[in-house]
Amino acid sequence: MQISKEALDFKGQLANLRKVQNLCLCGFFIALYVVLSFCNIAISNTLEIRIGFLAFIAGGMAGGPVMGFAVGFLGDMLNCLVRGFAYFPGFSFSYALVGFLCGLILYKARMNKIRAVGCALIEYLVSITLTSTWLYLMYGTPVQVLFTSRLIKCTLNFFVNIVIIYVFLEAFQRIMHTAMPAQR
Repeated sequence: MQISKEALDFKGQLANLRKVQNLCLCGFFIALYVVLSFCNIAISNTLEIRIGFLAFIAGGMAGGPVMGFAVGFLGDMLNCLVRGFAYFPGFSFSYALVGFLCGLILYKARMNKIRAVGCALIEYLVSITLTSTWLYLMYGTPVQVLFTSRLIKCTLNFFVNIVIIYVFLEAFQRIMHTAMPAQR
């Protein structure tokens, strides 16, 4: 898996983010995250499939790591406002990190199964480490209990996420190439 030269051009991505079209696209992904966060699929009391993270990944694919970071961070802030959740900046950082790292893998690159696995692995690692840390800080649950339960949940979600990411981003890439051919 190779990272494109453009994915490392953060100054260029920031300049592109200031363009009206890309700013609107970023806002669209932020709104998409809020909407998708309402669409969690409960499997059991402790296990659910979440698809909101697809918005950060799509933002990273469309606008690079800078847009992926912005979508993750701002999307979580807006989601907390809309849903009335208590805001904790650690989760915003986690989502921003997922968007940023997936943007490195996907920006100006052709979607394939290896990249889908890479994105799912990033989401898995951030969820196991950072999200568990934030939950420990917020609720004081013993680390061993929290880590064990989250390891099982995240491992099951990892395999589902690979399929979800691949199918969604394959379709998304086709839409982007059709709707905005200049963005190739």
